[in-house]
Amino acid sequence: MKRIAFIGLGAMGKPIAERLLQGGYELTVFDVNRDSMAPLIAAGAREAASPKAAAEHAQAVFAMVPDAPDAEEVALGVDGVLHGISAGAYYIDMSTIDPITTRRIGARLAEAGAKMIDCPVGRTTKHAREGKLVLMIGGDAADIDAMMPVFELLGDTFIRCGPLGNGTATKCVNNYVAMACNAISAEAFVIGKKAGLTPEHMLEVFGTTMASNAQALQVFPQFALAGNTEPGFMIALGHKDLRLAIGLAHSYDCAVPVGQATMDIMAKALEAGMGRKDCSSLLLMHEKAAGTTVRLQGSGG
Repeated sequence: MKRIAFIGLGAMGKPIAERLLQGGYELTVFDVNRDSMAPLIAAGAREAASPKAAAEHAQAVFAMVPDAPDAEEVALGVDGVLHGISAGAYYIDMSTIDPITTRRIGARLAEAGAKMIDCPVGRTTKHAREGKLVLMIGGDAADIDAMMPVFELLGDTFIRCGPLGNGTATKCVNNYVAMACNAISAEAFVIGKKAGLTPEHMLEVFGTTMASNAQALQVFPQFALAGNTEPGFMIALGHKDLRLAIGLAHSYDCAVPVGQATMDIMAKALEAGMGRKDCSSLLLMHEKAAGTTVRLQGSGG
């Protein structure tokens, strides 16, 4: 396999596409934001005018777009991948969407003879640049095997989740937990500060007890506790992922009181204009309400 197309060059998509180009693949790219394509084109990628055009000569087409309607438009729209992809080619959707949409896209592509894998990713943009993502993969085992040499360029942890759609279902459940941990950690740091604790003290304890979670121990020290609100993962995307996870839960008649409370908190952050800030920036709302500031020593934030 030599010819790959990549559609969607956002915060995660761009470094993933760069890994493919650096890995020696003949890469074609498309994004609605033409400026996002420029660095990849300068590095040797070919520009496509549409998802259809990107797919026409590709043996594998990757897509990574923000939400389910975007994924459906890219795959099945008038200028979508469906109308350009070759029989026997692979379509790998790395978007965080819902499994119902994933399976609907997969069924349409199968009619054209294409093979679909859903493969959302976990971890951060730093891990994307380093090829150390976790890939949550759904699809036929033989198709996944065929794509593994490409996947191994992108990640170091590969979770085979079952049939098509199970990758996106896994990502929904994962981000449901991650956003709840994010919200409760923001509250906890402010409570602790008001009680006379330092964030260093709290982090040390969290790291040795059942309170341990990656949001508190890894994300907050790098972002909110350091006064850094630039997004590793935006509040707007976290809110979207919660919406998807709660919609999935409702389809199975599952109760979601904690998830709903978390989404309500994130909705308040959106209303406050914080959508493009890092998810840990929920801390700022709690700081303001409590009249305090929680920062790591020497952070300068």
